[in-house]
Amino acid sequence: MQEKENPLGLDALAGESHKGADDAAALPVRLGRYSRAHHRAIDMASFARSAGDVKTAAKLDRCGHYLVFRDYFTVGKVRLHAADFCGKHLLCPLCAIRRGAKLVKSYLERLQVVSQAKPELRPYLVTLTVKNGCDLGERFRHLHHSMGKMTQARRSYLRGKGPHVEMAKAVGGVASYEFKRGTRSGLWHPHSHAVWLCYEAPDSEKLSSEWHSVTGDSYIVDVRPIEQADPVSGFLEVFKYAVKFSDLPLGDNWEGWKTLAGRRLVFSFGDLFGVKVPDELTDECLDDLPYVEMLYRFFKGAGYSLVKTSDVQESTVESIPEWFNHAVEAGWSDEQILRFYREMQTRINGSPSRDRGINGGDPPRSGGEQAVYAAKALDGAPGTR
Repeated sequence: MQEKENPLGLDALAGESHKGADDAAALPVRLGRYSRAHHRAIDMASFARSAGDVKTAAKLDRCGHYLVFRDYFTVGKVRLHAADFCGKHLLCPLCAIRRGAKLVKSYLERLQVVSQAKPELRPYLVTLTVKNGCDLGERFRHLHHSMGKMTQARRSYLRGKGPHVEMAKAVGGVASYEFKRGTRSGLWHPHSHAVWLCYEAPDSEKLSSEWHSVTGDSYIVDVRPIEQADPVSGFLEVFKYAVKFSDLPLGDNWEGWKTLAGRRLVFSFGDLFGVKVPDELTDECLDDLPYVEMLYRFFKGAGYSLVKTSDVQESTVESIPEWFNHAVEAGWSDEQILRFYREMQTRINGSPSRDRGINGGDPPRSGGEQAVYAAKALDGAPGTR
């Protein structure tokens, strides 16, 4: 899949979510996408540092500095197995891309289940806006309150306690809040993108009238069918909300994060309610398949470079994530991480090591053992003395 040069918008999320994104042949494009995203995070870290938030700046700098992939060479798949993510997806485009892809995948899976049970349902992309304003927090509260009133009106009708509203045509749906600056006005432009599953198409004129009565300041809505053969396009539009923040100037991005951090920017209802989205931003492992582990390091201005490849391993030991995150948080140098990585691989492969280094003994097998193993390494790992 060909991507545009700007990786921080819809194209980045599409590249991460399309079929074959984890193919081995797609890894160079994927690394390029992550590289450009992390360069933006570094710029954001500099801004955070200038704003006096050193802690957030350090997390952004560190996020994605190392990536551990597993190459399942027998099936031609490469999965992201470990990374030190900051989790600040409104500031960090790498976390936003990974989070958005998880949302797309989870809701597409639910859509498939719902569609099998109710094959006559059709998906629609519904966009609702409110009037632009200079106060982002006030505009968010207004949009959020208006959406709440619309949802309540739907619920009331379905319970036989209110008049019919167009949203009641939706058997289920999922929506997000998105914000950008008006190019001419400079005001914040808040809006919501949603996927509605309906037996009957929503009437845009009626919806516009209902929306205006709810908001008091906006009648602008958009309703369009989503191609059933490719429903991913609608979900990409909904879940690009976090990625779009990285298209803003750094100052606006920072203001958006300070204002909206901790707010619930995605909500669902009906048949799309209760979808479980994994918190972990790495990929699922492929069980019972041999793999080669590849450690990539980020170099500013150059992107990601392969710095270490393991021998062939069986999919039996979770060898990297626990110690990896511990080591990065503890401030290990690049040389310390690389040397400890080699030691871990030597022990897991069962080969004799030139430098046992970490108190000898068998390699850790459980997550808890790995964490203890890494903690001890702070005093005794190769390269720490």
